[in-house]
Amino acid sequence: MREIMKVFDVHPIPNRGVVIGGTNPLLDHWPRQTIQAWIGKEVEIHTAKTVLPAKVIDVTVASSLTGHKNIFILLPQDVEVGEIEEPAVVYSVH
Repeated sequence: MREIMKVFDVHPIPNRGVVIGGTNPLLDHWPRQTIQAWIGKEVEIHTAKTVLPAKVIDVTVASSLTGHKNIFILLPQDVEVGEIEEPAVVYSVH
């Protein structure tokens, strides 16, 4: 299991799923495609209270003006937004 990111944002998207956003400074110099492939098809979201397994529907990687990578992972609609509380860390499962 590898740490993907620390979560800074969680948003439900009607009829699509739940988007979690975060950063990992160690990945700032990686190409987008490499980050997307590295994340894989399943993740675990670790919070102070629980571990939530989730399938990955899509991954978007955006570069900020300061050169950092912002990672956004789209999860299925059955992921409960209220269970993802800070501090949350996302790990790849492969």
